[in-house]
Formats: sequence, C-alpha cells, structure tokens
Amino acid sequence: MFRNFRWQIATWFFALSSFVYIAFSIAGGAYFFNSISNSMDHELQVVASQIGHAIDLSASKPTFRDWLRVVETEPARSVMAMQLFDSKGQLLEHYGPPGIPTLITDTKEATGHGDTYRIRYCKLTHKGSVVGYLQLQLSTAKRAELTKEFLLTMAYMGPFVLIGFGLCGYFVSGMAAKPIEQLVGTLQRLVADAGHELNTPASIVQARAQSLERKLAKHGQEENDLKIIANSAERMGYIVKNLMLLAELDSKDNHSNHLFNQKSQTKSTTNLRQQIMTVFSDFKERFREKKIELEIDTIEDAVVGTDSQSLQCILTNLLENALKYTEPDGKVSISCILSADEARITVNDTGIGIPAEDLNKIYDRFYRVDRSRNRSSGGAGLGLSIVKAIVERDGGSVTVKSILGTGSQFTVALPIDKPMTIAQKLHTSL
Repeated sequence: MFRNFRWQIATWFFALSSFVYIAFSIAGGAYFFNSISNSMDHELQVVASQIGHAIDLSASKPTFRDWLRVVETEPARSVMAMQLFDSKGQLLEHYGPPGIPTLITDTKEATGHGDTYRIRYCKLTHKGSVVGYLQLQLSTAKRAELTKEFLLTMAYMGPFVLIGFGLCGYFVSGMAAKPIEQLVGTLQRLVADAGHELNTPASIVQARAQSLERKLAKHGQEENDLKIIANSAERMGYIVKNLMLLAELDSKDNHSNHLFNQKSQTKSTTNLRQQIMTVFSDFKERFREKKIELEIDTIEDAVVGTDSQSLQCILTNLLENALKYTEPDGKVSISCILSADEARITVNDTGIGIPAEDLNKIYDRFYRVDRSRNRSSGGAGLGLSIVKAIVERDGGSVTVKSILGTGSQFTVALPIDKPMTIAQKLHTSL
C-alpha cells in the first residue's frame, strides 16, 4: 500500500515538474525571442542615428553621399537593407541585401522574398518639411536560428533534468510517507493485537451462551436474551476476524504468519470449479431458508493463481452480500467465463440494488448503503473491502453494475494460471 502511495507521490511530483519545466522552457524561449528582437531594434536605431551624415537632404529628394565608400569601410552595416524613399513613398535608393522594396510604417516585422525582416523607418526633414524616409531592414534568420538552438538545448537537457526530478521526487516521497507509514503500521498492529485479544473472549461468550441455551431448553425453558447474546458474540467474532484480515492485508510484512496463505515464492493455485461448488454447497441451505433461488450458471473451469482460502473468502463475501440484499422469492446466480488470460467470476442478484452515487463508496470500510438493513442482518460493511483487497493483491480486479430496485452484478477477474481442457457447464437451481 505504501509502495503504491510513494509511487503516486513521485509520479505527481514528476508530472508537475515536467509541466513546470516545459512551461519555463516555452516562457524562456519567448523571453529569448523578445530579447533578440529588442536587440535588433536597438541595432537598427543605432545605425539609423549614425547614418544621418551620409544622407544629403539639400536637394528636393534625399540621397546617400558616397555610401558605397562607407559600406566598404564598415562592411558589417551591409547586412542591413538600407532604403531611401521620397515623400510619397517611392523607392529612390537601396543598398545591402534585397529586403522588401516597400515603405512599411504599420508594423515592426514583414515577410518578403521568402525571408522575414525586422524593420525601422524614420522621417527625413529639411527646413521643417518631410522630404523623404529612411528605412532599415534586418533579417530575422539569425534570431530564428538562435531561438531554435535554445529550444533544442532545453529539449536535449529535458530527459536528464526530468529523470533528476523523478529521482528527487521518489526520495522525497519516501521521506514524506515514512511518518504516515509508521503511524498506520502502529494502528495495524493495534488492530491485530486487539483482534487477537477480543477474539478469545467473544468465542467464550458465544459458546457459553449457546451451552446455557441448550441446558435451559432441556428443562423446557427458553430465553431470548441468550439468543441475542449468542448472536451478538458471533457477530463480534466475525467483525474481529475481518478486521484482523484487513490489517494483515494492509501490512507490508505479508510473508509469514498469515490468517490464510498469501502469495510467496511458492505460488498457490486453485481449481475454480471445485471451489465454487464447495461454497455453493455451503450456502444453498441458507438461501433456501430465505426462499431465494441460488443457481450455478455457466462454469468454465481453470486454475487461477489464488490460494483456495483466498478464493473461498472472495466467493463467501460476495454470496453473503447477495443474501443480505436480496428479498425472498428473489434469485442469485454464479457464473465463470474464461478469456485469454483471466477468469471472470460473476455473482448476479435481484436484490435492492445500489444507488449510483454509492457505487464508488461500497468498497470503503464500514460503509453500508442501507444501514438499518445491515444492522438487522449483522453486516459490518467489511466484506467488499476484503474482496477488493484480496483480488487486487492477486493481480485481479473487481467491478460492479447495479440498478436501484432491480439488482446488482459483481464481477471478479482473476489471472489464469492454467486453463482446463474441457469447459463444463452446469445449470442447477434450488
């Protein structure tokens, strides 16, 4: 249980760390992109401010003065497209890369000739009048290349960073779960010890009450109080045993001293049909007394990787549940169908059903859908919890379908250890 809890914490930590890493990588890429764009704008501004001495504004139209000589002495500036436009936006002169031969005043970036350019323009005035425009265009190819390299670097580093986060998460989750594990371990030992202490006196009370009841019956006397005491002691013993069983299932030390055989290095297996028939025989009289039809439907036989006592516990609790919640003249059926790798044991009843809002709670310990009915029938709300714990321990699953007022269907899926060669079908009913 705590191993799963630890893995859950580590998984959540890894998932959140991955999300944060990816989010920060995207945010970092956007920041890197904007930083380069701002750097390009600054470079365009600097060049625009420095290029003023090379523009002749004395004529009616602006023109570059000896610009070819300036470009030759400062070749770095030739990476920009430098354009002069007249006051009407007509291109007059152009130097450097081709760029976009259009005056662009409404955006900082534009695409043309298969490339994207960062653009800056400024007005050229002479004696208070606008005589033209200077436009500088700088290709964004380098920015795209650098941003791509940044994102690729983050992507290449990602697996190593996330593996580190995962290891840290697993280590931290172990530290976080340890106090809880110790506390729950203490509670489990308390329940187990209390169960052992209560089991003996409950059995003594029940035995003595039954003995006294028989003695009084021989003298023609009946005492209802003794029946109540015996039934209550029996119910107490049943609850104590179930609590001890759940405490043992929850315990991480489940390799020895079990109430029933656990999985260990020597794998236990059980014949399905044989066990189903045994439990069926145990319950048929009780169902007959309550006037409920108990039927064995299609049984496809196999050997499952679950020990006989565990399988008996599963079947017993499912039939106990069906017996409690099915009214007289109702019907309960048991079936077993094989698939490629699992056996699906199904118990159908025509009982009171389970409300849809309670379907996710029925495996909670001490949870009872109909509390008054459970008290009268001796239920403690532990049976389905035990079924789920045993089935999941053995690598299976349990599911339920129910319609309120119509009935319920519980299906237990257990891994097959060895399928039988002949499928046997029984249709017997009481």
